[in-house]
Amino acid sequence: MWDERDKENDFLKSEFSCIPKAGKVLCLAEGEGRNAVFLAIQGYQVTAVD
Repeated sequence: MWDERDKENDFLKSEFSCIPKAGKVLCLAEGEGRNAVFLAIQGYQVTAVD
């Protein structure tokens, strides 16, 4: 259950390849931060705001 709750957004996971590599990303309305964590693991410099 924990893994499912903290899973990144499926849309983001399928579309993040459209974001230029090694760039900065701003995640708005981030809530728990799971999308920001996913992007950081992919190598992006992430700023997340809820």
